[in-house]
Amino acid sequence: MDILNDCQSVICQLTSKDKTQAILEVIDSCSVFTSLPDLERFKRGVLRREHIQSTGIGHGVAIAHGKILGINEVHIALGISREGIEYGSSDGMPVHLLFVIASSPSIQMEYLGALSAILRGVRTEQMREHLLNLQQSKSDEACRRFLSMMANQEFVWFCQRPSLVEGSTT
Repeated sequence: MDILNDCQSVICQLTSKDKTQAILEVIDSCSVFTSLPDLERFKRGVLRREHIQSTGIGHGVAIAHGKILGINEVHIALGISREGIEYGSSDGMPVHLLFVIASSPSIQMEYLGALSAILRGVRTEQMREHLLNLQQSKSDEACRRFLSMMANQEFVWFCQRPSLVEGSTT
């Protein structure tokens, strides 16, 4: 199974080394954003938010986000940078996993659920390493579930405790 090709609408390999260019590369490369009503406005909103305060949360992860009217579901994509991006993260480390989230003010609970799913997903070093090494397809079951969540843009189930997820062994 070629995980990266299976999820190409929501995952891209980044070539940009600059934070602003990397964010724009994720938005332009991942087709999950093509249905947004005003893509240019969304881009400006994400960059404006990033200018106010870095969304680099540490451990090589950043979660850039913006709000846009006219959508009724959260859209999320992931840009992966093996080399890392200077991002101004809280821990001063480069970002290797750059998530970009589009949501609307009218779906705040869905946004918070999706954000929680991402944070749960990348909380372990092992998961971050699996995501970073997708080209080599070094993934375990938790990584495949996370990628399935991304591909389907369904984030609610991932917020549940692992014991409540059907078939979970974690």
